[in-house]
Amino acid sequence: MAIYAISDLHGHYSTYLKLLEKIQFSDKDYMYVVGDVIDRGRYGIKIIQDIMKRKNVELILGNHELMMIDAIQYMKDNKLDGKNFTQEMGEAFTPVDLWFHPANGGRTTYNAYSKLDEKEQKKIFEFLKARRLIKRVQMGDITYHISHSYSVGYKFGEDLFYKDAKKDAESIVWDSLLDDRPPVDMVESEWFAYYSDTYIVGHVFTQRLGCMDEKGRGKICKITRRGGIKVIDIDCGMALNSKSSRIGCYELNSGKEIYMNYK
Repeated sequence: MAIYAISDLHGHYSTYLKLLEKIQFSDKDYMYVVGDVIDRGRYGIKIIQDIMKRKNVELILGNHELMMIDAIQYMKDNKLDGKNFTQEMGEAFTPVDLWFHPANGGRTTYNAYSKLDEKEQKKIFEFLKARRLIKRVQMGDITYHISHSYSVGYKFGEDLFYKDAKKDAESIVWDSLLDDRPPVDMVESEWFAYYSDTYIVGHVFTQRLGCMDEKGRGKICKITRRGGIKVIDIDCGMALNSKSSRIGCYELNSGKEIYMNYK
């Protein structure tokens, strides 16, 4: 049994399927998808639907999924139709404005979502709200702490679900472990509850960190941050939609790195 982690697919469904084929992913294996499967690319909803059908693939909530949850709920509460939504920035900024902003690319995802029947929309919406924000996995003497981008300063055991940590969700999916400082109002010793864990994150594409191969393609980046926190960033830039983009796949059992190029 192999256990894998990938992240930040951003709608690139065909590349995701090619990766599964490359690693010969089977029912005996398990995969954590560490957030941001939607937006920017065209087929994020198809990726969600694929994950929903698989018992051995788990989606960890990312900031793009959280934006989708908040925007859909806002539209429901205010009886808005996203198809005719007029974007107004400034003081009128809403969860829909944020999701649909060109920098986030949520309108593409919403367009696909809106074409589904109401039953399927509800299934996807409820599925996203039931996701974990953090999962801790023991592999030998290593405890992997899997989250889209950040953590919390209190003990929570093996996992932390969105429904149980709504006030912390925004920080967990938007803040970054790669920002090498504790929050202003927190002393360093209280920064995180699990200092000895090895953190697997996405959110920041590794090209930005200077982690690239000889052809300039994103490469899984291993960094030790202040306080001895070990971080493995597996976001290899699928959001860039360029020749440097690829999916970085990390095998927890062995530490092996596998890549699937976007083009």
